Amino acid sequence: MTVVDLSDSMLELDTRECHNRGYRVQTVRTSMEDLSMLGSESFDIVHQPVSTCYVPQLQPVYREISRVLRDNGLYISQHKQPISLQISHRNERQQFVIGLEYYHDGPLPALQDKAYREEGTTEYLHRLEDLVGGLCTSGFVIEDLREPKRADYQVDVSHFGYRGRFIPPYIRIKARRRTRTADEQTSTVTSTGLWLPR
Repeated sequence: MTVVDLSDSMLELDTRECHNRGYRVQTVRTSMEDLSMLGSESFDIVHQPVSTCYVPQLQPVYREISRVLRDNGLYISQHKQPISLQISHRNERQQFVIGLEYYHDGPLPALQDKAYREEGTTEYLHRLEDLVGGLCTSGFVIEDLREPKRADYQVDVSHFGYRGRFIPPYIRIKARRRTRTADEQTSTVTSTGLWLPR
C-alpha cells in the first residue's frame, strides 16, 4: 500500500494506523499534482478521500492519477460539492444562503461563520464540469456516481448534519482507466475540450 500526502503528521498517522491493522505501507510526501516519483501504470486502484478542494486546478491531479493507473484500474474519489462551498451563512429563518458565485475563481474567501470553511486551509470551488467532465477527458470512464447522505434529523441547526438535509456536501465517483490508445502510449494525446453533437 502506498499513501501520498503533503503533511508529515498525516503520513505519521497513516503509518501508525496501517501498522495497527497489519498492513505494510510506503509513505510519500508530495502534492497530489506531482506523483512523478511513482511509476507510470504501477497501480490497480487509487482511492482519494476528500482533498481536491485544496488545489486550484483538478486537471494536473487527474492527469497524474491517469498516468499511474494501469489500464482498467479503478479511481475512487470523493469531492466537496460545489454548492456546499458556495454557502456563506444562514439567514434569520435558518435558511442557507448561497453567497458565492458558481463561477468564482481563485481561493474561497474567508467567512464570518467558521462552520463553512476549514480553518487553517485554503479551499477552492471546482464545478461539476471539472469534477466529472475532467475525469472523462483524462482517460477515465465513470462507472458510478453517488451523493453520500449526511442528513441528520436529530441535531441542532448549527450542526453539519442539519445542513446535510438541504445541501449535499459530497460527491463520490467510481471511474475506470480506459485502455490506452496508441497516441496515449506515445504521449501525443491532447484534450479537445467538450464534445458537442453536430
